[in-house]
Amino acid sequence: MDQTWKRILAGSLILNAVLVLALAGREVRESRADVSPTGEDLAPYMAMMQHNAHKLGLALQAKNQPLASFYMEEIEETAGIIQKKFPTYDKIAVGPLVNAMLVPSIAPLTASIKASNWAISNAGYTKLIDSCNTCHTAAQHAFIKITAPTSNPFNQSFAP
Repeated sequence: MDQTWKRILAGSLILNAVLVLALAGREVRESRADVSPTGEDLAPYMAMMQHNAHKLGLALQAKNQPLASFYMEEIEETAGIIQKKFPTYDKIAVGPLVNAMLVPSIAPLTASIKASNWAISNAGYTKLIDSCNTCHTAAQHAFIKITAPTSNPFNQSFAP
């Protein structure tokens, strides 16, 4: 067999392997109860929410109004995505839980940040974190506990 045919055969074998893996992955996603109707996992969105909440906490500690406002917008946007993409997830009404538990804490915190009222913002941040944990408890995930940041692990300054 000459080199051209060997390359064609090898390419064909690789393509077949990729197709088998892709189909197997689809079957696994379709058979899991913990994915959205579109086959997406909730975890990356929750990780994004936690990441932005941590950075919000650091921005509040630094009394950096523009940065805190930015992270509040990110949190609100991510909450909206979660509500739309995950009305239910693993038989849990995630969208309605987010709407009932997290959303009410967003507007007051946003307003206090905009006013640079740091005392009220800090209390609002505590309420935001508490709402995350209350939601986790309601979703039978009380083992996931969000806390306010105690250090800055990011290579980012939060100073105004």
